[in-house]
Order: sequence, then C-alpha cells, then structure tokens
Amino acid sequence: MDVSASMAGGPIEALNAAMPEIQKAMLSDPTVGEIARVALVTFSDVARTVIPLCDLAEASIPEVMVESGTNFAAGFREAKSAIDSGLRSLPKGTPFYRPVVFFMSDGEHIAREDYRQALSELKDPSWKLAPEVVSFGLGDARKEALQEIATRFAFMAKDTDPAAAVKEIINALISSIRTTSRSFHDPNQADGLHIDAPSALFTPLPKMSL
Repeated sequence: MDVSASMAGGPIEALNAAMPEIQKAMLSDPTVGEIARVALVTFSDVARTVIPLCDLAEASIPEVMVESGTNFAAGFREAKSAIDSGLRSLPKGTPFYRPVVFFMSDGEHIAREDYRQALSELKDPSWKLAPEVVSFGLGDARKEALQEIATRFAFMAKDTDPAAAVKEIINALISSIRTTSRSFHDPNQADGLHIDAPSALFTPLPKMSL
C-alpha cells in the first residue's frame, strides 16, 4: 500500500477504515480464515511491514500514517522480505499456495533508483516463493507502470474521488481473497487466483508485451 504524501486526507482515512473490514471478512467466513494469511506492507520513500504475515483474524490492526515520497523499489524489496520471512516462519512441512501481492498506488515512482531490479527480484520465477502480483492504481498512477508491475492482472480505478477509489480497491481485494480461498474447497473450480474487480468500477489493463 502506497502511503506517500499524496495519500493524505481521505485516501489514508479510507485505508485505515477498510483494514478492519478485511479482518471482519476473515472472522465471518471460516473457509477464508482457514486458508488466507495476510501481511500489510506500506511504502513511501521507505517501506515497512506493518503487519507480518498472519491469520488476520487474530491480529492487532495499527493505524497507518502518511509519510513522504514514493519509492516502488523499497515496497517491492519489503514485500519480498515479508513473504520470505512469513512463509519460512510456518511449521516445517506446512503446505501453502502461491503468494499474492496486491499492489496499490495513487502516483508515480519518484526515487532516483530504478524500481525494475527490485520488481524483477520479486517476480523472479527461479525464486520458489515468487508471488502473483496484482496492481491497482488510482489518481495519478501511470497505467504503463501498473501493467509492468503486474504478473497478469492490472486495474485502474474509475472513480475520480481518491477516497472512494481506495474503498473500491479494498473491497475488490477482500472479495478476491474470499473467492480465491473458497475455490480451494470447491472441486468444480480450478485452483488459482480469482480477481473480483467489477468493470463498472475498474478499467482492466492488458498485460504488457514487447
């Protein structure tokens, strides 16, 4: 989650209000709670693992604060670290599905370093914990960057009100976690990632190709 200065006001308030809703989704649906483990990584000019990978139903939800600049690379490195430490902390032999990173930003990468190296390391197929990356943009986010960041699914929120767009993205995230978790218990559905981003609210961006 982007917590740079441009997220001040309504957007960060919407994010803080929405986090308990994700927790409620875990508590209200035993199937989701059994499968899903969630971490929260925030980034500005630096990145932090605000909530380590856990059963969110049992976690304490801290208030997220607005910080300063926007460094995608810091976010990607911290996400990789959160996945690695989170999954390796599970008891030996615990089975798990491929991790998913939901990336959300309302702006552009403005740090001096190129974020592509950190992104490449996060998505490196030779890393056995390499995640699916789903990108959501709002406000001044660049569509080309969202496409480049995602492994398969990239979306731009249609709502021009940043706070409303944040709420829509979080709702899409909750619904996607719920649908994906349930799919693992339904023999009629193929295992894999299911994204619920209604076309009325989001513009799907095609995967980039050379």
